[in-house]
Amino acid sequence: MKLNQYIYTLLFICIALVSSCQNDVLNAGASTLGTEDHISVKSDTFSVSSSLQECTAIYLTPDSFLLGECDTHFGTIKADILTQFACPEGYKYPYADRATVDSVVLRLYYKNWYGDGLAPLGISVYEMDRSTLDYESRYPSDTAITSFCSMEDSTYISRQSHICFAGVPTDSAYSSDNTPISCISIKLSDAFAKRFFKVQDFKSQEEFNHAFKGLYIVSDFGGSTVLYVKHIDLSVYYHFPSPRPEQQDSIIRNTKTFYANSEVRQINRYIYPDREQVLQELQQKTDTNYIVSPANIYTRLSVSMYAIYEQIKQQLGDPDNYRVYVNKANLTVDVLHNDSTSSRPRDQWNVPASYMLLVQEEKMESFFANNELPSDTLAILGALSSSVDTLGNISYFYSYDLSALLTKQLRSNALVDELDFLLVPVAVGTASSTSSTITSVKPLQTISTTHIRSANNSSQPMDLELVYSGFNKMWTTSK
Repeated sequence: MKLNQYIYTLLFICIALVSSCQNDVLNAGASTLGTEDHISVKSDTFSVSSSLQECTAIYLTPDSFLLGECDTHFGTIKADILTQFACPEGYKYPYADRATVDSVVLRLYYKNWYGDGLAPLGISVYEMDRSTLDYESRYPSDTAITSFCSMEDSTYISRQSHICFAGVPTDSAYSSDNTPISCISIKLSDAFAKRFFKVQDFKSQEEFNHAFKGLYIVSDFGGSTVLYVKHIDLSVYYHFPSPRPEQQDSIIRNTKTFYANSEVRQINRYIYPDREQVLQELQQKTDTNYIVSPANIYTRLSVSMYAIYEQIKQQLGDPDNYRVYVNKANLTVDVLHNDSTSSRPRDQWNVPASYMLLVQEEKMESFFANNELPSDTLAILGALSSSVDTLGNISYFYSYDLSALLTKQLRSNALVDELDFLLVPVAVGTASSTSSTITSVKPLQTISTTHIRSANNSSQPMDLELVYSGFNKMWTTSK
């Protein structure tokens, strides 16, 4: 027993001696630096200001479409579609000289809708007669229809306003992943069918677009439903006599389908006729800010670079003598949201966006125009996250690290007084369903509203937590 105690005592003395030596080495290294060479580390909290910002339009090539009209609780949206159709290059109608067209049917395929699925929705179709879309051009979501369609009676090619009910589809099909998808079929006028059947300029997309500029699809009845249209196609039904002599009395019926796909251009227009009034009402709510998609209302966050610079200067001294690093700059945007157990789209208007982009306001348009990806110095992506406190309460938030961006700004020779950001809801594309590699970031096209706690919130105002350090320039240069 005494032997064990002796061994334990000896081990303790050895450990103490080793620790003492290590501390002496560390302290000796620090003592070789003069006071002017030390790294200064400070922390501060800075206020952030927030305000609502009207979004008049977004630029994007849609891969799905909104169609209809509905009250989104934060403004009425009216959505319609301008679209070209892909040319089947080299195609020829069999026995075209003897063939007769029966009908042309436009089909709109949708998986979901917003609003009331039992409310009537009227859809009308016009032929574009003034000009067609340029594949290389970027068009805003509030593009003027009159640039492409005169809306004269001669361009109206649906026999009448097609009345449908989103929740009671009259037709259905299967999508590419073999899941059922609802469909609206609209038979177009006989005059248009005959005219379209004569279009046989299938040598190139350009020639086809010259002969058939495209369609304008719009809701003209009902104000309670917006469809989430996934695919659009145009089917030509025709027939011709059998070419076999022994079957001269037989009729062969055939179908040719034209698709609105990525090979051609589309515009999904969003109009908010009462946006200004809604914006004025929302601005009265100082505790809460809103982000409403698509292309409706964003929230602007402003950070005073002047205040940050002056505080760092006061804490670290003359900036000519050191190189500043922002080691930590956490900005948390609290989301005000309660979980909903409903799966009905019309109950999901207040579901927050899954991804929220914090992008410098002056660079937002070029970011989306150039199909850029998130970066830590221009546009920072935040995913909707959650945490649970000790009482089991769930809170939601987006988190952003501004350290690299602020470091770059503070070292700039043209430091701005204020940095303005926009919170933009986005859809994120990845390399595959199992991959986390981001391949695209586009403005969100679905109807959603994200409520966030404003910077002026009376109980928990938004702020920016900074940890920063200064390295003596003479020391870093010599090293």
